[in-house]
Amino acid sequence: MYDPDVRLRATILVKLLVALVLPALALFTLFAFVAYEVSRRDLDDELGKRLEAIAAAATTHLRGKYLLDLAPGEDGQGSHQAYVKKLEAVAAATGAHLFVFDASFNSRADSTPGVEIGTHYFRAELDRAELARVFERGAKVSSVTFVGKDGITYKTGYAPVHAELDPATPVVLALGAQAPASYFRKLEKLRGQLFLWGAGLAVVSIAAAVIATLLITRNIRRLAAAAERIGTGDLQQPVAVKSRDELGLLGQTMDRMRIQLAERDARMQQMLAGIAHEVRNPLAGMTLFAGILQDELPDGDERRGHVDRIRKELGYLDRVVNEFLEFARRPRPEVGPVVLDELLPEVAQLASSDDIAVEVGTTGITARADHAQLRRALLNLARNAVQAASAAGHTGRAVKLMAVATGEELALSVWNRGKEIAPETSGKLFEPFFTTREKGTGLGLAFVREIALDHGGRVDVVSADGETTFTIVIPR
Repeated sequence: MYDPDVRLRATILVKLLVALVLPALALFTLFAFVAYEVSRRDLDDELGKRLEAIAAAATTHLRGKYLLDLAPGEDGQGSHQAYVKKLEAVAAATGAHLFVFDASFNSRADSTPGVEIGTHYFRAELDRAELARVFERGAKVSSVTFVGKDGITYKTGYAPVHAELDPATPVVLALGAQAPASYFRKLEKLRGQLFLWGAGLAVVSIAAAVIATLLITRNIRRLAAAAERIGTGDLQQPVAVKSRDELGLLGQTMDRMRIQLAERDARMQQMLAGIAHEVRNPLAGMTLFAGILQDELPDGDERRGHVDRIRKELGYLDRVVNEFLEFARRPRPEVGPVVLDELLPEVAQLASSDDIAVEVGTTGITARADHAQLRRALLNLARNAVQAASAAGHTGRAVKLMAVATGEELALSVWNRGKEIAPETSGKLFEPFFTTREKGTGLGLAFVREIALDHGGRVDVVSADGETTFTIVIPR
């Protein structure tokens, strides 16, 4: 079943999500990406500088000329073993793997046992561009991170090894300090934290949007209900929207409008009642003297016919005045149980004519309504139906009263055969003072509509194929 309130909440929630939550999440995602990349770059630079420093410190004890002259198979010489032990000591202290190699990327000394002189370092060969700066300019450099055969990410810092202990001598070898990039564990932790913070932000943002939606729609629902009440003519209940935002201002404006409409409605009713009262007194006098005049005329006098016509017109005017008074002074409904199996037959009996009998459908339903006003509305519709059926030349059971309960509504229908209502006329039927009859006030159907609205209902009209049905729909 269509629920406009659910659709309203969904629409506002979607708008808040698009306007607030999505931008916030987008900004946080951008922030997380930038923070991750900046952290990765800074940690990478820090590790590279640390490894470059380790490599440079280790070269201070190496004479590159001696290591460069060693040939494969000369690993057992005492001096070479002394250099290896120095590398092993630095490696043990720093946790890095140290290795010395020539411009052809062949080993000259290594802190890892078992690496022979002349072993080719394929990994170092991949850093050819960085190592060119080491051999040509004597610069300290670091490689990009790479994944080793063990699946761990590594980084290498390189430093030049001079021919003698004097840095002014030529660069003949390079020393590499390689260590695991342990900062990746910190980055993984940071990434996990960013995901958690992002999920938390999303949950908080969505919850805030839902709460804001409920707060906004609550006041919108109150405004919509107040507008509906005002539209149905209920001007007594105030607009209960108390907030300090734009919706509160709108509620205050609507309440002022309600008060003004109530005051105007009261003035109109007072004016109509006053006019009707002022007209009623002269009518009573005119009716009295017309009766005296008729009594004074002898039987057979043709002037009695003129007096009869005057009295009929005065009677019509009296009915018009009474309808004005009833429309102007209509009271608020006093709701109570109404047994429809008793009310409908009574209305049918009063509305039936000599030629047309109003048929009643059994209901077994008890309505909650103002008995007198509901009776007035049904009687008005039934009499109109009888007149319409009679004008179309129908007789017998051409009018029917029915009541059907569906869900939370009760439908009271008056059906009749007869000429259908023209489309250009149907939209004006319930306007006060609109009538298609030669003698009619146009207040009957307007009164029916006001009664239905006062009961929180409506009046529906269906007219086609020589049949017309007026239905009063009120809450059960």
